[in-house]
Amino acid sequence: MGALSTTTPVDAVAWIELLDRDAQVRQTLPVAHWPLRIGRALDNDLALGDPHLAPHHLSIEQGDAGLTLVVADTVNGVQLGNRRLRRGEQAALPADGDAIEFGAGRTRLRLRLPGQALAPELAIAPATSLKRRVAPVVTVALALLASVLFVSYLANDPDTFGRAAGSTLLGVVVGIALWCGAWAMLSKLFTRQAHFGWHLRVALFAALTLMALDALPPLIAFAFSWPWVTDFSFVAEIVVASAALYFHLLAVEPARHRVLKWAAATCALVGVGLTLWFNVQRSDMFGDELYMSHLFPPALRVAKPISTDALVNSLAPLKATLDRKAKEAGSDESMHGEED
Repeated sequence: MGALSTTTPVDAVAWIELLDRDAQVRQTLPVAHWPLRIGRALDNDLALGDPHLAPHHLSIEQGDAGLTLVVADTVNGVQLGNRRLRRGEQAALPADGDAIEFGAGRTRLRLRLPGQALAPELAIAPATSLKRRVAPVVTVALALLASVLFVSYLANDPDTFGRAAGSTLLGVVVGIALWCGAWAMLSKLFTRQAHFGWHLRVALFAALTLMALDALPPLIAFAFSWPWVTDFSFVAEIVVASAALYFHLLAVEPARHRVLKWAAATCALVGVGLTLWFNVQRSDMFGDELYMSHLFPPALRVAKPISTDALVNSLAPLKATLDRKAKEAGSDESMHGEED
C-alpha cells in the first residue's frame, strides 16, 4: 500500500495539498506513512501528469532527525522556499511552524504536518448593500469629473468651454473604461474572474491622486517659497503610478504579492532615474522646471517676503554662469562663421 491513503484524516501522518496558481487548494490527500514518493510514473505514491516532472522526481523520507526532502533524478529540481534543490540534494523539513510549500515542475504542493500551526480563521466578509459598495466609487468618480471640468474651465474661454468640457469628459470616461476593460480581460484570463470593480476603483483613485499632485505642489511651492516641491513633484507622480500598477497586478496574480511589490518598486526607481537623466540632458538640472511658473493670489503666501536688495544679492552668483554661457555661445557662432 502506498503512502497516500484513502483512510480518514485521523489515521494520516500528514496531508499533501495540490495548489492552483492562485495558491488555492485544489485537492487534499492524506499521507498514511513515509516515504512519500512523487513523480510522473504510476508506481509513485503521488503520480502527477505534469510533463515537467521526472518519472521519479522527489521523495519525502522519515529519518532520526525528522523529515527530509530528497531530490531524485530530475533536470528541473525542486523549489523549496527561496532555495532551488538540484538532483541528489536534500533538505530537512521543519516539523513545526507553517505548512511547507514546494514546487516540483509546474506543480505547487503544500505539506501539512500534525504539529504545524494552522493559519487563523478568515472572517467571511459581511454582505453589503449595493449602495454601500457603489457609493465610494461614485463619489470618487464625481470628484474626478468635477476636477476635470474645473481644469477645463480654467484652460478655455467661456465661448469654447462647453465643447471642450464635453470632449474632455468623453475622453476621460472612454479612456478609463478601456483601461479597466483591458485589465479585467487580463484578470479573467489568469484568475477566471474579471474584477472590473477592483480595477475601476484603482484607476479612479490613481487618476484623482495624480490630478491632486498636479495642482497642489505649485501651490505649496508658491506659499512657502519651496521651488523644489514643484521641481520634484514627478517623484510622487511616478510613485502613485507604480502603486496603481501594483494594485492592478494584484488582481491578476493575487498569490505573488511579494514579487509584485518588488516589480512596482523597480518601476518607480527606474521611472525616477530616467526622468532625472532626461531633465539633466534637457536643462542641466535634476528638477523638472527651470523656474516657478505658477502665480497665485498674494493672500496665499505664507513665507515672509524678502527685500529688493536681498533679491538682487541672491542673483549675483548667476552672473558668472551667464557670462560663461554667453562666451560659449559667442565661440560657437564664431566657429560656424569660419566654417562658412
